[in-house]
Amino acid sequence: MESHERELIERVRETNFEVKKLYKQHQELEDRLKKLGRQAFLTSAEEAEERKLKQLKLRGVERMLKLAAG
Repeated sequence: MESHERELIERVRETNFEVKKLYKQHQELEDRLKKLGRQAFLTSAEEAEERKLKQLKLRGVERMLKLAAG
């Protein structure tokens, strides 16, 4: 997420429950991705999980930005 996007979301999440919820989910996904990233080797299942987490994270950011802009 770009810094200007993060700033926009930060401003809106205080007043928008859905953005607040999505932001919390975004942080949880980021934490899980960091945990996977610290591993020296990922199993094929973990690689699939990593891809899915990244997709979920991206969809969440897109949704938050749409809510913040509208």
